[in-house]
Amino acid sequence: MPALLIVTDLDGTLLDHDSYSFDAALPALKRAAAASIPVIPNTSKTRAELLGLRERLGNADPFVIENGSAICIPEQHLHLYPEHDETEEGFIELPLGTPITEIRAVLDPLHAQFRFETFAQWSIDQVISHTGLSPGDAADALERRYSEALLWHDSEAARRAFVDILSSHHLHALQGGRFLSVLGKGADKGRALERLRQLYRSVLGETPLVIALGDSDNDIAMLETADVAVVIANAHRRAPQVNAPEVIYSRATGPEGWNEVIQQLLDRFQADEKR
Repeated sequence: MPALLIVTDLDGTLLDHDSYSFDAALPALKRAAAASIPVIPNTSKTRAELLGLRERLGNADPFVIENGSAICIPEQHLHLYPEHDETEEGFIELPLGTPITEIRAVLDPLHAQFRFETFAQWSIDQVISHTGLSPGDAADALERRYSEALLWHDSEAARRAFVDILSSHHLHALQGGRFLSVLGKGADKGRALERLRQLYRSVLGETPLVIALGDSDNDIAMLETADVAVVIANAHRRAPQVNAPEVIYSRATGPEGWNEVIQQLLDRFQADEKR
């Protein structure tokens, strides 16, 4: 079997859109772990959100936060980045985006010109109301380091003007499943995936084959950077249009679809190995 990396979105992909459960994906997750295949979250979630989720998943692999804004490498994987051995709370963090203080300095004056709400304006109760997260997870979602999530209440024409202003400040906006995220121009799920591929290549001595899984437009850059792009069905939106060497569309949604396709791919690669 070739050296593999599984890089995955979370909400609506590995996690159920409504319940945030990953139980249906456990058979494939356990199979990947048994084969020592890294499963790397590449998500809009914050570092604080990922810490608890990784513990529940039993996952100790690197992860990407806030739509490609930074790669977090756990200290047990320092061999991936040997030139930097200083950790913060057990991680090396490789920033690709813009610090949240700079983003908010751009956004704050724009409230007078456009109608939108940001996470920074919300209490934990308001975050819970808008997301359905638990109180603990809602508090973690507020710990943003490189991006601001917002709800847009203005017109489409106003949104285009808003995006133009962001661009003049070297920022961009990315529409996710629920929120519009504002982040640095260097932040991109696809760029983060490519950086991970380079890090693993230096350790493995070969370029790993990357399977990426996602369900929405903000996953397109990641999916199109992968060798195998898996588009997970979503009952709430149309599937994104993806141009990659191989594109697979799951039949089931969320973690059921994740389990379905990863099992099929592992069957295929293991069968190829036996030939």
